[in-house]
Amino acid sequence: MVELWLGPGRRLIADAEPGENGANGLGWWIVVAGLIFATGCTPLGRGVQRGRMAYQLGDFTTAQTELAKVAESRSPAASAAKLDLAMAQMAGGQADDALQTLRQLRDHFDHDSGLSAAGNVVSLVADDNLREYRPAGYEQVMIRSMLSLCSLTVDDGDADSYALQAQMRQAELARQAESRGLGSAGEVYQPLALAPYLRGVLREATLRDYDDASRAYQLVSQLQPGFAPAAGDIARCLDGVHSAPGHGVLYVIAMVGRGPVLEEVDAEVTTAALQIASQVHSLSQQDRMALPNLVSVKVAQPVVPWSPAAAVSLESSGVWLGATQPLVDIGEMAIRQGEAEMPWTLARAIARRVTKQVAVDQATRGVGLTGVGGELAKFATVNVWSFTERADTRCWGLLPRQVQVLRAELPVGVHRIASRVVGSQGHPLGATTYTEVEIEDGRNAYLTIFASDREAFVARTPHIGD
Repeated sequence: MVELWLGPGRRLIADAEPGENGANGLGWWIVVAGLIFATGCTPLGRGVQRGRMAYQLGDFTTAQTELAKVAESRSPAASAAKLDLAMAQMAGGQADDALQTLRQLRDHFDHDSGLSAAGNVVSLVADDNLREYRPAGYEQVMIRSMLSLCSLTVDDGDADSYALQAQMRQAELARQAESRGLGSAGEVYQPLALAPYLRGVLREATLRDYDDASRAYQLVSQLQPGFAPAAGDIARCLDGVHSAPGHGVLYVIAMVGRGPVLEEVDAEVTTAALQIASQVHSLSQQDRMALPNLVSVKVAQPVVPWSPAAAVSLESSGVWLGATQPLVDIGEMAIRQGEAEMPWTLARAIARRVTKQVAVDQATRGVGLTGVGGELAKFATVNVWSFTERADTRCWGLLPRQVQVLRAELPVGVHRIASRVVGSQGHPLGATTYTEVEIEDGRNAYLTIFASDREAFVARTPHIGD
């Protein structure tokens, strides 16, 4: 006897022992389950949508409330909602809470690296929305990257370690992709500039380890050639000067633009995807022949929603400090990795379609449907089943498009910092936001700003520390 939980008040109980003619076999209950699941599964509930909308509007309290409801539920979208909740906590000034949330998610995903057999079977019955949510490669890297930025804010001394973990996970993803035969794995999963940049900032702040900081900034320049401030960072460290006497440094970390989300598309079935499906899912030639009309399948594809925000411009007492510069392009990373992984994404969708076709064949034979009637039954069942299938679009939807930074050297004292979102041509968009920052002699202060669209929201009064 097999019992599957389908949500509140919904269960499927079926006999898993095949009878003599197969009518009570696995193929039969797979067809029954598929028809039950044909009502569809909504990967993103209204709570997640309301939470994301509130976040974009700067209402981080409402965003946390809505996302927490989903995160604490038994919904298949719970873990993805918890990732979004961490961003709302960061933006709302609860960096400690965000740090704890992200640590829990990192450990959970690392511990449960494999999917259960039941979850795999059920996902092949309906679609991937029934599997436990697993973050994409870029999301795994960004969990650790956001941990490093939270750590920098709360000054717990682990920012460098978390950034290094992000680099290690990116390198592991590259090795995995290379083992699957991806020749350009090193380019697709290239190291991020965030880890060496943070190392340079923290080493320089010791007022001693300038050589180490210089090497870190040189690596930033290699990984992100377009990051213009790296040249000045290197020169400053070679001179061995953190800041002028009577001055300190303000580091602005800006989350700019709307980041990648997953969108359902009908993707064309490729020869490479068929070959991968045959190797990974043990599809026979007969199985592939059972799908003569398989032209496209529904898959999730990373897209970056349009946002007018290009950078954050900052002033202090009417003096322009500059505009933030891109250090990590999360949107580009997600799209690059999504394109590279598409053959494997397609392969799973193909295997699912084959599983459904074979199950229907077994079931119709088991109940004695043959000839024209049997063919019509198979055609109707498979097509209705496939029509209701949905791509798994659960994702970390509140990541920014880019992580940008600005370094500004300021005299000791309290400064009123004005921040404003600017467009691609440098023109101001929304209203100016003001916050006070205290600068101490020879020390760093950190300010985190969230700018998804036109408004700049300062996360919290910056913490002063090394």
